[in-house]
Amino acid sequence: MIFFLVLVITGVSLVFVYEDEVKGLVIKELNKHLKTEVRIDPKNIDLTFISTFPKCAIEFKNLTAMESWQRKDKDTLAFVEKLQLKFSIKDIFEKKYDVKQISISDAWCALKQDKNGNVNYLIWDNTAAGRGSQDSLQFKLEDISIKNFRITYKNSVDKINTRFLINDLTFAGKFSESNYELTTSGKVFLNTFSVNKLNYLKEKNLKLDVALDVNNNSYVFKKAEIGLNEMLFNLNGDLLYKDSLQKLTLNYQAKNLDIEAILSLLPEKYKKNIADYKSTGEFFAKGKFQYANGTPVRINSQFGIKEASVEYVPKNAKLTNVNLNGELLLNGKESVLKWSDFHATLNGDKVNGNFLMKDFNDPYIEIKSDADINLQNLYAFWPIDTLEKLEGHLKFAGEIKGLLKDIRQNTFSDKLFLDLAIDAEKLNARFKKDANDISLESCRVIARERNIMVEKFRLLRGKSDLDLQGEIPGLFNYILDRNAPLQIRGKLYSNTIVMEDLLFGSGNSSASNEEEFNVPSNLNLILDADIKQFSFGKFSASAINGNFELKNQKAMVSDMQFKTMDGNAIVNLLADASGKELEVSLQAQLNSINVKQLFTQMNNFGQTTLQDKNINGLVNATIDFSGNWDKKLNPLYNSILANSDLAIDKGELNDFKPLESLARFVDLQELKRIRFSTLSSSIQIKKGVIKIPQTTIKNSVLNLDFNGTHSFNNDIDYHIRLLISELLAKKRKTDDEFGPVENDPDNRRSAFILMTGNVDNPIIKYDKTGLKQKIKEDIKQEKQNLKQLFKEEFGAFKKDTAKVKSGSKSDQKFELEKPGNNPPKKTLEVKKKDDEDDDF
Repeated sequence: MIFFLVLVITGVSLVFVYEDEVKGLVIKELNKHLKTEVRIDPKNIDLTFISTFPKCAIEFKNLTAMESWQRKDKDTLAFVEKLQLKFSIKDIFEKKYDVKQISISDAWCALKQDKNGNVNYLIWDNTAAGRGSQDSLQFKLEDISIKNFRITYKNSVDKINTRFLINDLTFAGKFSESNYELTTSGKVFLNTFSVNKLNYLKEKNLKLDVALDVNNNSYVFKKAEIGLNEMLFNLNGDLLYKDSLQKLTLNYQAKNLDIEAILSLLPEKYKKNIADYKSTGEFFAKGKFQYANGTPVRINSQFGIKEASVEYVPKNAKLTNVNLNGELLLNGKESVLKWSDFHATLNGDKVNGNFLMKDFNDPYIEIKSDADINLQNLYAFWPIDTLEKLEGHLKFAGEIKGLLKDIRQNTFSDKLFLDLAIDAEKLNARFKKDANDISLESCRVIARERNIMVEKFRLLRGKSDLDLQGEIPGLFNYILDRNAPLQIRGKLYSNTIVMEDLLFGSGNSSASNEEEFNVPSNLNLILDADIKQFSFGKFSASAINGNFELKNQKAMVSDMQFKTMDGNAIVNLLADASGKELEVSLQAQLNSINVKQLFTQMNNFGQTTLQDKNINGLVNATIDFSGNWDKKLNPLYNSILANSDLAIDKGELNDFKPLESLARFVDLQELKRIRFSTLSSSIQIKKGVIKIPQTTIKNSVLNLDFNGTHSFNNDIDYHIRLLISELLAKKRKTDDEFGPVENDPDNRRSAFILMTGNVDNPIIKYDKTGLKQKIKEDIKQEKQNLKQLFKEEFGAFKKDTAKVKSGSKSDQKFELEKPGNNPPKKTLEVKKKDDEDDDF
């Protein structure tokens, strides 16, 4: 006790006597080696003995070290609440201080490496002048103790970002020597470790017990046990560290690891996908990890699972008896992931298979598998976000080899090997927000090399049914995921197709005004169709035969024949829905089509003037049409271009408003229903205007000649020619009331009417333009008549080849002079026309 008391009193006395001298010498020596600015209040530097007994120590409190790189915007590198440099008390007598222990507590540090490879933490210069045996202060470290030290590290070259807390960590060894043994033990809490923004480890407890042989900058693992979340890994290998990690080789082995713990190591990006799963079983792994600065990481690992089970907790669905052996190979030249001897049981359903993937940048895969699965069990174990329901039975066995991009994009690539047989029965699926199920009553798919044949395929959806024989690559992917590509090539037979069942997500029988028309971009069809009944909106057809192709949201119909609207049609069509609008081009031949039904099924072509209630008859027509619709199927009128040669037989016009303007000539009741035997015309539509050429309408009320234009907003410009004789016949009660109409035996005298303005408020007036045109035609005709007259009487114009219509001479008298008689006063007497014969 006396010796101890003397020792303590001596130590305290020496500290008190030599404190200023020791502090000054230590600070002077530190400044020789420091390559960065260190800030500390002199009051926070103490020489202590009692708290570090039996060592003496220089203690620094609230020390701040700045970054070491040469920049104007330097930031804080580290802050330490307490740093102790420990040495022997006898060094005070000798005035030569050998620091053998460092203790750091309650500190934080921010380590950085920029894009050019420069680092901010090189603060110590071992080559500083004065270093040697004569230095008053030397570091002959044998022990480093760290507690409560938070460290962040950002590497902009390798895109590494990590943050961890050293709870308690010690390093022991003769660090001042070039060859020594280093031991490390302690506990670290890893907050995060990410590479390329992908978080691999988060909130993990790490336990270290490591022994290394150190030879200068080379480290060889003698013993290395690392505990990660209660999992124990045994390591051996070596590393080379010089300012930064230059080289690392690790051989690792892990036995009897817990599956649940292994899954907890997954990156957060993937871990959230299995949050509802609970696993049990054993996992084993062994292999080699190699890293060299400037070269790719090399990994050669073997791993496996024994008698594991995975449960989807919300549905209590279990995958049991899970076993597999795996291998991972990764280096600069090749990358391989292999699973072999995989087998498992899903609620009694068996699944077996092997998997191989090569070249992770452009993956080539080989899969061989067989399974007999109740899809309801599969859906219970692995719910699919886009589905509300999945039922049925699926049995498959097969093998596939090829590039992953070919499997996704082109199942018929010659680089792809397929040998597959799939049988599905009573498969029933429903997508979310969809009113109708997709029911696959039966299907057999056989894939051999580049051919995928489909047999016994029968699909039901809503009121629609599809029977198909042909090729359908990607069918089951499409059923499970609407974004997967679906290709169909073959012969299609159907009793009924309601197009809305296949196109509209709601499953409604018709498209609403608020719902946009949509053709799936991943649907490709080439079909020879035989469809008994088809409908789309108000349009319906039957006995459809022809070729239909759909690709990239573009549909093409070639020589499609069908019955519709009480008649027949042959149609060639191209519809493009890939843009913001639906673009349609159509050529059609219509035979005996009920014009009333035509207007009804075509929504009156988007106009309100002439509607299905106004017209009846049978139409024969050839149509050349193009136009655009928006995605709610509203027509864009200015885009419509059409040319049509049509003839309407047995036609009727009922309550057609524009004809009411002729009521001054004809009794209004007679205009309510007009029947005509035949109407022939060529109609053109361009920029929202319907152009009608000169057309003769012979009807039950009043025959007329008609031409003009009619815009989609009901602006009109009609030129109408009425025959006067018919007008008079309609106006008089009997023929005797007006007497006979003379000097117009060909009924050629006409009234010309111009109708302009809008259909709702037309302007009726005399058509001078039409009259002038009529006068020109009459003068031309009279010239021909005079030529014919002189030709007949005097033999003139014999060489004139013009043909003149012979007319009646009832209103002309000719008397020729006879020999022996008194000559008349006039050699030619022509009866004058009565004043009443003037043109209308």
